Amino acid sequence: MKDNKFELTNLDAILYKYTLDNGLNVYLLPYENKTNYYIHYVTKFGSVNTEFVPIDEENMVKVPDGIAHFLEHKMFEMEDGMNPFEFSSLTGTVCNASTSHKCTRYLFEGTKAFEENLDYLLNYVHKPYFTDENVEKEKGIITEELLQYKDMVDMEIDLMVLDCLFHNDPVKVDIGGTVESIKDITKEDLYKTYNTFYQPSNMFIVITGNFDKDKAIEIIKNNEIVNSCKTNHEIIIKKVDEPIEIKNKFIDTNMDVQSTRLNYSIKVPISSYKGIERYKYVNYFGMMLNIMFGLASDFREEMLKNEYMTSFYYDRMYTDDYMIITFFALTEVPEKLVEEIKKCLENINVTSEDVERIKKVWISSEVMMIDDASLTLDNFVYDIIESGEVIPNKVDIFKEMNLEKLLDIVNNVDYSNSTTVIVRPQEEIL
Repeated sequence: MKDNKFELTNLDAILYKYTLDNGLNVYLLPYENKTNYYIHYVTKFGSVNTEFVPIDEENMVKVPDGIAHFLEHKMFEMEDGMNPFEFSSLTGTVCNASTSHKCTRYLFEGTKAFEENLDYLLNYVHKPYFTDENVEKEKGIITEELLQYKDMVDMEIDLMVLDCLFHNDPVKVDIGGTVESIKDITKEDLYKTYNTFYQPSNMFIVITGNFDKDKAIEIIKNNEIVNSCKTNHEIIIKKVDEPIEIKNKFIDTNMDVQSTRLNYSIKVPISSYKGIERYKYVNYFGMMLNIMFGLASDFREEMLKNEYMTSFYYDRMYTDDYMIITFFALTEVPEKLVEEIKKCLENINVTSEDVERIKKVWISSEVMMIDDASLTLDNFVYDIIESGEVIPNKVDIFKEMNLEKLLDIVNNVDYSNSTTVIVRPQEEIL
């Protein structure tokens, strides 16, 4: 077992990292002044990983969309003994799980029974139990869930936007899959997928809060089930050929909404940036967006004054190859608002004072955030999934950011590589 520790610079905290012989990475950040602990066991397997070479096989396979989410559901069914919800209720703690595009995580959180919950978590995540019968039963449950989502307008609009942005990337498919794809899932698909992606070398554990780090690592490294897993096998995932061009540049449609909604999205290539360089690169865009379009921006003030919108915010998402910047608004003049956004991006007006102001805000946020064990854990997981490792020197990175580098980065992007989705109320006649 290899061990290391990182000083989270300027944050007065030490993160302990252990790498077991089976490849499992363990990240521990104990707090002295907390009552709660948070344990997240994560596999680097999400909804986009549907084409891969299974362990002990040679050929690429395609499993049905939604299988990562389906598998997450099935991991809560035990062949014998208590399921995780029953176990957590007995210990007065909380268990749960979630699936995203890039990972699946299983968690326990509470104030007591730390050792019992950690050991149970390790055991149940490595005890898959799939049968023809319980797979068929789950199909009905997840189908109902997917049908309920269809009544959620926001989710339908989000999927519409992703379908406009991407030609081939499976990020455009609902994390839960489709009603049709769920029907095709078999227990053989689940075992094949599980055995490939739920190996310790493709997983990691993050624990923060009130716990004994020495006891934690002893429990993990001595767990017989984890140590008996097949592991350290190379995982081969099909590389998606996703062109830079937008699939559909414009949609103007009607749905069951109260006000007209605008989603204006820009597709920016980032495949050449890896690890910490990727983190630095995308954060310059975050700084520019905060200055140009944030809560204190001249743009927001002017748009509200001119009654171009009643609600406005922006967000970013990432695939392996692209960053998507999306502007969301409630507006009765969506075309005018898009033109105003374009004007701002064509003439990015940022000063050194703006950059220094955002740096101070971000550094202050890091200092305050480290006191929140739950939020800190989520940030660690995000770093590992997006950058490959926890980034311990974020404050130093923020201090180094400067106007010259910002302008060099944000002024060398084709902001016209965009899609506009306008959703108007049903009664509105175009």
